[in-house]
Amino acid sequence: MGSLKLFVKAVRKAKTIADERTVIRKESAAIRTSFRDPNLDQTTRRVDISKLLYLYILGEKTHFGQVECLKLLVLPRFADKRLGYLAAMLLLDENQEVLTLLTNSLDNDMKHHNKFIAALALNCLGNLASPELARDLYANVEEILKLSNSVYLKKRACVVAAKLTEKEPDLGDVFAPMIPTLLEDKSPLILSGTCHMIQAVYNYCPSFQPDMVKLIPKLIAHFKRIISTGYLPDYDVNGVTDPFLKVTLLTTLRTLAVNANCTADDQEQLNDILTQVVSNHDSGKNAAHAVLYECVKTIFAVNSDQSLRVLGVNILGKFLPIKDNNTRYVALEMLLTVIDHEPLAVQRNRATIISCLADGDISIRRRALELAFAIINEQNIRVLLREILSFLGSCPDVELKPYITSQLTICAAKYAPNEKWHFDTLTRMLKLSDNHVTPDILSSILALIMRCQDAELKKHVISNLVQAGLEDPAQYGLALVTVWSVGEYADLILGSNIEIDGQPVAVDENLLLHLFDLFSNNPNYSEQESTQILLYMLTAALKLSAKMHTASAIEQLRAFINLKSTDNNLEVQTRALEYKQLFMQHESSKQGLLARMPAPPIKEREGLSLQGKAKVAPPSASTSHSTTEDLLNLLDDDVPSQPQSATQQNNNDLLSDIFGGLSTKDTKNTNTMPATQDLSSNGIEGFKNSHLRVAFIPKQFGNGEATADVEITAVDHGVSIDRVQILIAVPKSQKLTITTTSGSDSLVTSNVIRQSLKVVGAAGSKLKLRVKLKYNANQSEHTDQFDFAKFTSTL
Repeated sequence: MGSLKLFVKAVRKAKTIADERTVIRKESAAIRTSFRDPNLDQTTRRVDISKLLYLYILGEKTHFGQVECLKLLVLPRFADKRLGYLAAMLLLDENQEVLTLLTNSLDNDMKHHNKFIAALALNCLGNLASPELARDLYANVEEILKLSNSVYLKKRACVVAAKLTEKEPDLGDVFAPMIPTLLEDKSPLILSGTCHMIQAVYNYCPSFQPDMVKLIPKLIAHFKRIISTGYLPDYDVNGVTDPFLKVTLLTTLRTLAVNANCTADDQEQLNDILTQVVSNHDSGKNAAHAVLYECVKTIFAVNSDQSLRVLGVNILGKFLPIKDNNTRYVALEMLLTVIDHEPLAVQRNRATIISCLADGDISIRRRALELAFAIINEQNIRVLLREILSFLGSCPDVELKPYITSQLTICAAKYAPNEKWHFDTLTRMLKLSDNHVTPDILSSILALIMRCQDAELKKHVISNLVQAGLEDPAQYGLALVTVWSVGEYADLILGSNIEIDGQPVAVDENLLLHLFDLFSNNPNYSEQESTQILLYMLTAALKLSAKMHTASAIEQLRAFINLKSTDNNLEVQTRALEYKQLFMQHESSKQGLLARMPAPPIKEREGLSLQGKAKVAPPSASTSHSTTEDLLNLLDDDVPSQPQSATQQNNNDLLSDIFGGLSTKDTKNTNTMPATQDLSSNGIEGFKNSHLRVAFIPKQFGNGEATADVEITAVDHGVSIDRVQILIAVPKSQKLTITTTSGSDSLVTSNVIRQSLKVVGAAGSKLKLRVKLKYNANQSEHTDQFDFAKFTSTL
């Protein structure tokens, strides 16, 4: 066997895939044979493991070398341990059974006097830790954090502690009390690792969240110190002092500041430090871009004032002209996120956004296109759609065209300044779409034409379609709409004039028949498209027979239908035979059959993002994405059949919110504090937080029915609570009715909000409720959800 270098050369020298596979199979077999040798020396084992890593990079199977990696890392030499730990981290994962063999090695090496060997063990534990391994070895990490004087080790131990907390949240009890002490250290490395610990404890140990939020002033103090610190050669990146620590601090502050326990003073200090960061960083360097980007994300995540949000949008706008594609991409992506918060500020960058449509990078074009549609409104619809139509005509990305036509149709319908502009835009879109218009869009266009009440406008639309069809008969969507429109409304345009290539042309029967010839014999359509066009043309030909008056034109229509009665396509042949019989009927008999079709309703269409998901309104900061979905997933039962709203405001919105969020997954709610203690009013407390208390008072149970009252009262009377909305769902087998008995939707004007519940279901069944509570506390919107199944009686 040769060295790793010779193996790599042999793979690269292979001229075909077969030759490469031969080399790889031969070397894999040699490595297997070598591993089975009981007298294998350590040098050969090290070379074999190096080759195994190269095989891993190539995507080959490497499971047969897992135990050999463990044999290598137990050796005393640092070079052996380094390669062994590297191989273990790449070839193993937390689900491998052989991982248990690693426990003793990690335990021994983390106690090693050589800090570099201890660091190798820490890195391996952080990458491979399973919950079991975390419970076995957390004491070693704890000891390093408490006793080690090495910054090099402490920093790694902090990061590993964060990883262990993610794997085993119970370890938060061990590591959380150490965080305040670690925050006293001013070393950038330890501060960075401590921030990772804070994020892990906050995200995975909810009971420690209030304690973590109290650390915000310390984090802000460190941030101020770093900003005021001058040049640090060890932590400087292109003139930016320690951008890595700044990004980590911003991420941590963003995580903590969205908590309800964050005080107004902390929010104000955070806004001040964000303003300082924005002011002190030049946007011409990539390291500064990273800091500014995280700063903007923080601005929009926390409760920042409008001037700071506008400043954040302006920073993103400065990113757009930069040549670096990564910077431009994240700017466009972030602008898409913040446009709902500051639409006017994003609008100011309209010209730059549109210029990104001509970028050479498809990712930039996709994000710019999505953002261009997002900023469209009544004022800029003409300018932006003109630019987007121009892009549609020259777009090199075929996969973008269906998205463009779909979004363009929706925006034109929503913001069109007048009907004529709307129809002209849709016609131009059909001319430029290159057959990438979906059937639902074509149906919507036809419905719009049919619902048009202005005869002159309808004549203008049909004339434009005929003109466009004569100029470019290869466009399938245009042909389909034109054929249908001519068959339905030819009488409106016969005798009028259109302009073809700058020359006026009279619209007569021969011109329309010529148009049909262009469509029926066009080689640009697929077989399916040709069939669909023929079916439309047969219907149009039958309808035109009642609108045309010259014998030669009518005879050509008859010949066309007769010709298609022997078509190879069964559907075309059947349709032609039916129309052939109708064609021979007397004019008086055909009048009713060939009358204009009634206008259908226009279906509302949802916009799509380029990720293929329907675009919906973003959730508020206090509402998780899955809250609505969880409401319909009541405990372990089926989806409830009749959710009811108990408030007098926005009932329709809440009900549509429910029906728009069907889900079959079961998600536990961690934001509520269910309890069962009896209140003074003989009620059962179902929910309580710092603002509200919800209690259920049972009335009558039995004979398949149950009645109970819901009482909502304020906990902190110093907080202004209004716009209280409560939504309750029951299992599918039960029916719920809610009525308001007292109070309004405000706890400012009323001491209690009381609702009366009546549930009907199978006798003897248990009453289970899922409750969604929405309210405003001091003008801040809050949403909570909880389950209640503590009624002792049954239906």
